[in-house]
Amino acid sequence: MNSFELGSGQPIIENKKPKEINTPEKLALALGYVKLPKEKGDFHWEYRKLVESGITQTFKVQNSKYSDERGVRITLGAIPGSRSEGQRFKEVTLCQDKLFDDDMKAIGLVTRTSAGMFYRPELTPEVYNKLLKYIKDLEESGFFEDLVKPKL
Repeated sequence: MNSFELGSGQPIIENKKPKEINTPEKLALALGYVKLPKEKGDFHWEYRKLVESGITQTFKVQNSKYSDERGVRITLGAIPGSRSEGQRFKEVTLCQDKLFDDDMKAIGLVTRTSAGMFYRPELTPEVYNKLLKYIKDLEESGFFEDLVKPKL
């Protein structure tokens, strides 16, 4: 049945395939981050989003530039909304912080380059989908808010 044959009360349903996440940039955008302009000399792309709690979450991507190993570094961070006593910008690097080692291996990111980056051939669409879920879980658990809490 062609769309012009449908009755006036019937909706037209399109079967759109969700966009495949196959780059760190697409991962950041899928998580709702906004890309910041890149200035000359910057070695990474930065994305940010303001969340309901008042903090700004950051997502940085750095691609290896001079290595044959083809690495990618993903860094997550949080900027407090109001800089009260003890609160400051804090970030963690998924491929270097020991806190994430077991989780990243479970996702499928096992190999690290000599520069301490994820090995790009391991970053498949399946792995990006797992990273998407993992980072969403971090957001829901209050991980980013905990990053900027003052240490007692």
